[in-house]
Amino acid sequence: MDIADKWGQGQIFAFSALDGKTCAENDFVGILSGDRLGIRFFTKVRRELALIPGGAKNLTFEMVTGDCIGAVVNEKEYIRILYHDTNLVVGSTGSETTIAVVFTESRTCAQYGENVCVQDTKDGDYTALAVENEKFAFAYGKSAKEAAERAENGLETDVEEAYRKKRDFYQRHRLEHAEYGRLYSKCVSVMKTQMYSEEGRFCQIWSTPDRLPHRHLWLWDSAFHAVGFRNIDADVAQQLILSVFDSQYENGMIPHMADTVNRSLITQPPVLAWGAWKVYEKSENKDFLKKVFEKNEKFLLWCEANRRPDNEPLYAWKVKDDANCRCGESGMDNSPRFDSEKVLKAIDFSCFMANEMRYMGKMASELGEDAAKYDEAFLKIRNAVNRRMWDEEAEFYYDYSVRDGEFHRVETVASFLPLFAGICSEGQAEGLVSWLKDPETFARAFPIPCLSAKHECFGTDMWRGPVWLNYNYLVLSGLKDYGYQELADRIQAKTLKMVNECYLRTGCLFEFYDSECQREPWSLNRKGAVVEPYDFRIRYQSVRDYGWSAALILDMLHHLNC
Repeated sequence: MDIADKWGQGQIFAFSALDGKTCAENDFVGILSGDRLGIRFFTKVRRELALIPGGAKNLTFEMVTGDCIGAVVNEKEYIRILYHDTNLVVGSTGSETTIAVVFTESRTCAQYGENVCVQDTKDGDYTALAVENEKFAFAYGKSAKEAAERAENGLETDVEEAYRKKRDFYQRHRLEHAEYGRLYSKCVSVMKTQMYSEEGRFCQIWSTPDRLPHRHLWLWDSAFHAVGFRNIDADVAQQLILSVFDSQYENGMIPHMADTVNRSLITQPPVLAWGAWKVYEKSENKDFLKKVFEKNEKFLLWCEANRRPDNEPLYAWKVKDDANCRCGESGMDNSPRFDSEKVLKAIDFSCFMANEMRYMGKMASELGEDAAKYDEAFLKIRNAVNRRMWDEEAEFYYDYSVRDGEFHRVETVASFLPLFAGICSEGQAEGLVSWLKDPETFARAFPIPCLSAKHECFGTDMWRGPVWLNYNYLVLSGLKDYGYQELADRIQAKTLKMVNECYLRTGCLFEFYDSECQREPWSLNRKGAVVEPYDFRIRYQSVRDYGWSAALILDMLHHLNC
């Protein structure tokens, strides 16, 4: 059966809003351990639920997803571990020789009743482990009594029935494909763990990039999540888009990040009309389309009023004096584009805005609104980009320095977005394609690196050389639109192959990948050197089980044979 079955350190393990009520403010979520059959939960003091097989000679996995694990010991003892509720993990050890234990980073522990042990870490967090024969339940609470009662009640769960229900979900949402079936299932699993239920400002299901270490909603991540999830449930995909607008300010601005209470003061790439339209193609829900159209219009007007350095219809990101994240707005936090801290008319921001105008025009036509003004706005941006940002000699698009009045010559993947936005002419597209075919710049072992390999900063640190799957997805879309199907197919095939091989080795999907195929994603720099053993509390690494990686790989796989 094509169900994810690869164990790997750092995989997210969490309860999903698709199965019931979650609580982002008191999230009880873990990651798979790397050295044993265990799950490490990130309460204030970290604790680990582990199953210790007695004298096991053979351990195999039949299912390893973000909320359910099925293993077989010695070909006859069936281990089950699954999220049954937002604060409750239940399971069975399969035999009396396999035991369930809890380890904590402090030594506080107390018996509570006959078969329940409470882990009180003296910080307001409590967990409890209840064991009865081969069944166990591990629960979180804000008091010893709450945790203990939850765990004790968890022993009443029919573990095999609960396991079957989890497995049925992945059987319903699978891709029958000899090579990529398990990868598709892994993508479904990761996407499922991203989901939070209605809470605080959010009036419906919302998503987060990876649950750990990120716990908030992010603007463009949510659009990418929706694009992937439309293939599974278009209604949920609609909710993911609408939740972004729940964070919108009165003046129209949408923050790059928000939680149930707080929101940031910078924005992120405008991709909501594009994402919503792709969801609408599945849902055909005009009420959804109308809501997005009205709210997104306010956002785009805010961008026009606040992110143009002059009257020219070109857009500039907000930058700050932080070497590790000079431009969080662009999403390309530490790209060498921003090392100089110059105000740049940005090729990516301008292309995203042009593309949004295209899709607002589509939405307007569908809703019986005035589409002409969006078509006109698109043409104005297109003409300005080609006039100001196209270097005829290099056959490449560049950011434009407002202060210097000249090209800011840093070759990044952002400069291929005119393909995605439909901005370039056929001749300009041909010029861009020559860069994508050049092994000294962007045609690396794993294309497309986010920075040209010729650049002096090219390496493995986040936006300074690795491959980001969201940009691969956008560039592939543009190549197909311009008729470069063979090149698009070749890059997509390489992308799927490299991501799949990495998943089979590590059990994880990653935030970004090595374009040189020399290092595993977890060993790449991320605004500094990696930390071993893996501990994101000290330093983030290429984040494991990353949301848009799962969503966009799933969308590629879903449309493989279309």
